Amino acid sequence: MSLLGAKCSRCRQRRTRREYEGLPTCESCEQMIEAKMKAAQEQTRQCPIDKADMDKEIILNLVVDRCPSCGGVWLDGGELATMKGSIAAGMAQDMIRGMSFHPF
Repeated sequence: MSLLGAKCSRCRQRRTRREYEGLPTCESCEQMIEAKMKAAQEQTRQCPIDKADMDKEIILNLVVDRCPSCGGVWLDGGELATMKGSIAAGMAQDMIRGMSFHPF
């Protein structure tokens, strides 16, 4: 194992010292696994517009219901605020990374 940890066994992109179910797993992959498990436990919802069964999608580690016929999206309470926070945090990280490396 390197000083930074083993490569994530799921995405094989990031190095990590974390483990999930006995395998090296980065935080992003662990959050994705937990979101997928949550999605599997939720009941299928019907679209309020056309009554089609909505599909579950994982976006920014949140479970989002999307109608396959009309394309409508349903967010549970608090998910929009969580999504905004995740986007803002990602932008802040990108900005910090940009400042960390001088291009010259």
